[in-house]
Amino acid sequence: MYFTIEEDKRIQNRARFRDMESETQIKFESEEISQINDITVLFMEGNKDSIYPSVFQAPLFMVSDDLKRLIEPYDLAVIYRRVVMNQIQEARQHSYWLLLPKEIDCLHESSEWYPNGWDKTIVLDREKIGARRIFRAKGMQIPKVIVHMDVSESIMRRTFAGIVFQPLDVK
Repeated sequence: MYFTIEEDKRIQNRARFRDMESETQIKFESEEISQINDITVLFMEGNKDSIYPSVFQAPLFMVSDDLKRLIEPYDLAVIYRRVVMNQIQEARQHSYWLLLPKEIDCLHESSEWYPNGWDKTIVLDREKIGARRIFRAKGMQIPKVIVHMDVSESIMRRTFAGIVFQPLDVK
């Protein structure tokens, strides 16, 4: 069984990006990954009680330092780039990781799309996935990080904040 891993949008007092306001997730092509800095600094807005969830979904898919340490052994092909989030007004700094999983052609022929091209029903093809535990599915309009059930269960057994899993059909 596979799930999308997403940021819980119900968090009321989430820290916000100072210079980025997009809800659209940026997707990097494999040839662009080598051009991403090893460390990037982002500036955040909020107050002393602002919540830093374990996953930021947009505009970049990032995971907290603790979450990265947990999921890293599940799929060694995933590339990570450090992101330091600075909330200068509150003298807070948090370490996150830009998560760059392999994009694989794994959509089953029974997947459906709306006339405008948006994802309607996503169905994964188990044979095309192989041994992957963390990946993106090529052909999805909205890029999503997909994890195997053992990864999601491992995350849920711990105290990570702000993560939602959505099940996907698999044939």
